[in-house]
Amino acid sequence: MTRLTRKLGLVAGLILTTLGVASAQELKPIRIGFQSGEINVLLSYALGSGLFKANGLDVKVSQFPAGPAMLPALAAEEVDLAWMGEFPAVTGYSNGLPIQILFMERIDATNVRLVANPAGGIAAPADLKGKRVGAAIGSTSHYHLLRALSQANLKASDLTLVNLTPANMPPAYIAGQIDAAFVWEPNAGVIERAGAKPIATTKSLGMITGGVWVTRKAFIGGSPDTLQRFLKTWDQAQQDYKAKPAEVRQYEAKRIDMAPAQFDTLIEGQTVAHPTLEQTLTADFLGAPGQELNSRLMKHLQGIGAFLLEEKRIQALPGDWTGLFDTKPIQAYLASRK
Repeated sequence: MTRLTRKLGLVAGLILTTLGVASAQELKPIRIGFQSGEINVLLSYALGSGLFKANGLDVKVSQFPAGPAMLPALAAEEVDLAWMGEFPAVTGYSNGLPIQILFMERIDATNVRLVANPAGGIAAPADLKGKRVGAAIGSTSHYHLLRALSQANLKASDLTLVNLTPANMPPAYIAGQIDAAFVWEPNAGVIERAGAKPIATTKSLGMITGGVWVTRKAFIGGSPDTLQRFLKTWDQAQQDYKAKPAEVRQYEAKRIDMAPAQFDTLIEGQTVAHPTLEQTLTADFLGAPGQELNSRLMKHLQGIGAFLLEEKRIQALPGDWTGLFDTKPIQAYLASRK
């Protein structure tokens, strides 16, 4: 190797190193929290495939056992974005936490199910009278159960309500400590594989439920470019899921240690829809700009607020519900694609 060749090699190496450092410096940090006991296909894909990094994001992920556990992390500014159910989002906002819902990431028709032991003579919600039923008090599990009882002309006092976390419902059922449970995947599926049968779902009860992305108000105002990169990543993940579902699902299947075929069965049992960012700005979700209070999601969340107040999970309803949604980041992203 000549002296000139060596010098050129050193220069090229220096340039590549410099570019690598610059590239790393350009990555925007973002801290994401999510429920480890929930199914999140798109998040696992975006993390595992490197899609976040490809869009200029340096992601730090924190796992939480349930949505309410993320509220202190948001309050302490330890998390920028959090994937959770509607109940903790309404709870946090009602308690004055400066958070907002960016969009509904997932809407489920049959993910949340009332599963019961057929050997106990339970074939319909009306058969729950006198039975022991597991539910997570103050959560969507409890909310669904009360709706099912109401439609069957039963009251909560007509049965024994056993307050359990979702993860503790399968072992309680297997041990014979409860006769039925209202819970979501993957725990609903575990109970079914132990012999339980589904007797009610979100869809059969005429309800809606799903997961929402919640963020701190300060993050929206202080990191607009980072948020746009996140929305771009999510938009791409949704498109990839439609084009190559098996490839996208593999990351979440691996996370929860399920074989692909078994995971496909779980997904089918959820009957999940992932609203596009365009659909977010319609009356079925967050509503068109200026029409948020009239949206289906807002009315659903206000119903949850009334339930939480009645159950003494919150002290008062929000004085102004309009601040719960912020669709401006999505409006800006959609405008940038044109």
